[in-house]
Amino acid sequence: MDTTVSELKLEARKYYRAKKPRRMDDGGYNDRYILYISKDGRQVQYDSPTINNGRNYPFTPTEKFLLWAGKEITSEEYMNTSPTPSKKLTPEETVLGMMKIE
Repeated sequence: MDTTVSELKLEARKYYRAKKPRRMDDGGYNDRYILYISKDGRQVQYDSPTINNGRNYPFTPTEKFLLWAGKEITSEEYMNTSPTPSKKLTPEETVLGMMKIE
């Protein structure tokens, strides 16, 4: 586990992705959405696809959240579950890439 605290400035109502994101069963990532930051800034309450329906939103120490967080993302990135290709592939490259595993 990466033990360096990220230099992100946490804000409520923003989305964050992990330093090492994991794919979820629904195709999304284990991203987090900050609901609340305590007045003293020591606790963060967040929502995430990993939280089961009917459960309370967890609180975590800000430092622990910063150890987990890799970057801030937009709501579009949060909702987008399809991978983004690094370059535009031709139909031939797509077919050949599916046939040959590198």
